[in-house]
Amino acid sequence: MLKQLPVFVYGTLLKGFHNHAICVRPFAHTEARASVKGEIYHLPEGYPGLLTGAGETNGAVVTGAVLDFAPEVYEKALAVLDELEAYYGEGDPRNEYERIVVNACLAETGQEVPVYVYRYLDDDYARRVGMKVEHGDWRRFMEEAAE
Repeated sequence: MLKQLPVFVYGTLLKGFHNHAICVRPFAHTEARASVKGEIYHLPEGYPGLLTGAGETNGAVVTGAVLDFAPEVYEKALAVLDELEAYYGEGDPRNEYERIVVNACLAETGQEVPVYVYRYLDDDYARRVGMKVEHGDWRRFMEEAAE
């Protein structure tokens, strides 16, 4: 049985973006602004990749939202997110992202909660061809790019 942790999202799954409408909104959930330690890169494919590890040591933070899906839809919602993120299971060589557990800091309360997050696997590719989002907020990055 899968542990039912909330999911931290930082890109196209945020409210107002297309993937939120098709992959999140159909499932009963709550949302809370939050952040995690790491670095975010805007990839040439048009979506972001979160890197964790080295970015954590220099205090880099990525902002986004924690989605807490209702128990009755949790497994279906997570399956939809796994499919979108090309996550086939732990250690699968086809994975573009891996679903890992990290702590997220809730913006409203400062409370740290364990969450799933999709971490981009190809650090080298992201750093080589991606555009680092220095402030860690992909929504802001996209809004500024549209101006």
